[in-house]
Amino acid sequence: MTASWDPVWETVFTTQAWGKYPGEDLIRFVARNFYKAPNRINVELLEVGFGTGANLWFIAREGFTVHGVEGSPSALNMAIERLNREVPDWNGDLCQGDMLNLDYPDNRFDAVIDNEAIYANSFEHAQTMYKEAHRVLKPGGLMFSRMFTDETTGYGTGQQVGPHAFMVDTGPMAGKGYTRFTTRECLTTLFSPFTLVELQLISRENDHGEKVSEWIAIGQKNMVE
Repeated sequence: MTASWDPVWETVFTTQAWGKYPGEDLIRFVARNFYKAPNRINVELLEVGFGTGANLWFIAREGFTVHGVEGSPSALNMAIERLNREVPDWNGDLCQGDMLNLDYPDNRFDAVIDNEAIYANSFEHAQTMYKEAHRVLKPGGLMFSRMFTDETTGYGTGQQVGPHAFMVDTGPMAGKGYTRFTTRECLTTLFSPFTLVELQLISRENDHGEKVSEWIAIGQKNMVE
């Protein structure tokens, strides 16, 4: 892959219904770490690959300042329209951009959120993306990342396009472009810029009986580096 965003997602976002609400794990992450902030508007959270903006809608509604980078122009427009309609006083900015080169200064954000976005890139690009996320985090800032494991239905099917990466023809990611599955060893390497403070392995079956297995990893940037 030569870019951090697969154009197939433009079709996905414009032709399929998409979730309107964030997952429980993301809500828990925000609540646990930032609800006690004395002034929430001063807490700045960045989501990379935010899609139609369900997570950012929740975060903005809770009074935090939101920032986001997304590759799909349609998804970007849908997210901005929803924020303007449902959280008219929201603070922050959303833009079309590249996760490989975040257009933000060092030490800017309290947290960076990757909710199944970085996985859709090669291992080498993913390493760069996590380093970029680390760069823009404040010392002590947190990285929330959700990614498919190699136990997810579809792993090993279709055309292999990289290490643990496939254009799958079976399972929940069929037809959704480049899919890289993350082993425990790969996760350790990807999160090497951070101190890994929490790791969950969650698994469920969808309506078609397909297994969805995911890592939820939370890393922290050291206070002094």
